[in-house]
Amino acid sequence: MAAAIRRVTTHVRSKTIDGPQRAGRAAPPDWVGQTPNEFPVPQEPGDIALSAADAHYSLGRWLLGPDEALVITGRWPKCRFASVCAWNRFQQTLDYMNRPVSRNRATTTLETDGSFRIVVAHANPGIPNWIDTEGRASGTLFFRFFLAEGDIDPLGTEVVPFAEIGT
Repeated sequence: MAAAIRRVTTHVRSKTIDGPQRAGRAAPPDWVGQTPNEFPVPQEPGDIALSAADAHYSLGRWLLGPDEALVITGRWPKCRFASVCAWNRFQQTLDYMNRPVSRNRATTTLETDGSFRIVVAHANPGIPNWIDTEGRASGTLFFRFFLAEGDIDPLGTEVVPFAEIGT
């Protein structure tokens, strides 16, 4: 039985994540980050299938150790709607019914200068704007801005020790 499971696992992996790149596979759009814990400047999606023509997107991955947190700083632009949401590796939203896995302009506590500071971490740091990773070392964060007026400021990021978040 164990040998059969290994054969199936090897077959599935060879056809998916371990398989060779197919000819003609396009590079990801510029709004998809390639470096963990960094986000590209939000951009219009262009002609990507199923994207909203009136949106700007910025997508990046978090990669954190067990005692680390990702601090994201920025400003919500003047727009109809803006949000950030945490996804797993299958592009499924994390457990939004029981955990804080997203933020939008209405649910974000702003700093005195109007900027935001969002903390992505495995546990509640006891401050506003926490996004729960569900204990996952990695995942995806997807920022969306709809009907934005003017340019959207870049997002700042810093990986910090979790113990230093409240200080």
